[in-house]
Amino acid sequence: MRLFTLLLLVLFCTCVRAQKVLLFEKLTASQSDRIYEGERLKFRLKGDKFYQEGFIREMRPDIQALIINDRYIMLEEIDIVHRGTTAGAAVGYSLMTFGVGWSFWALVGNGTDGDPLTNYENRDLMISLTSIGTGFLINKFLGQRKFRTGKYKRLRVVDTSF
Repeated sequence: MRLFTLLLLVLFCTCVRAQKVLLFEKLTASQSDRIYEGERLKFRLKGDKFYQEGFIREMRPDIQALIINDRYIMLEEIDIVHRGTTAGAAVGYSLMTFGVGWSFWALVGNGTDGDPLTNYENRDLMISLTSIGTGFLINKFLGQRKFRTGKYKRLRVVDTSF
């Protein structure tokens, strides 16, 4: 009985397909981020000004390519990979929302209370513009994680079967 169980285990282990991984490698880091087949990838090709997005259908380690949206994408053609948002995006959007809310409620208060002392003043405008501008800049520079390939960073498809 043990021999039969061992035979089944060996049979099922050899039928499993190899797992392929897309590695985001940095020269100065010993560990790398990974993406597997079936995950969504948002990237920009060299020379393009727009991002493309799609699910990774297959990884080809022999030619270092991905199959996304029924099209071969060579890894050396990829310029930037968008890796998601950070806490900076939440802070930026919160500051922009605060600025818009400040102006909105100041204008509503000015229009409804009839008190000449509570007018919408320059300081209300300055608070709103400063908050919106700071939030926009934080979101622009600190809100997104991007992996830019180059001299010290590269993408590589690895077959992890052994």
